[in-house]
Amino acid sequence: MYEISETMAIEIFSDNLRDIMEDARINQSELARVSHLTQGTISKYLKKQQMPTMKAIMNLCYALNCSYQDLLPDYYLVR
Repeated sequence: MYEISETMAIEIFSDNLRDIMEDARINQSELARVSHLTQGTISKYLKKQQMPTMKAIMNLCYALNCSYQDLLPDYYLVR
């Protein structure tokens, strides 16, 4: 069983979010509007300062047309 720290999970999420945003050619303001989150919240995710709630993750997935596995690491346990 592979374990990662919460800090590492946040870093992976942030890097994945940034990559998907670049691929989708969407900026923070547009993503915030479409996902019904604030730009400040998106900024915190990208700066690796905050992990989103499941509701926020699902809104991001809808806005970016991706699955939650694209954003979140697939690990068994986060310490």
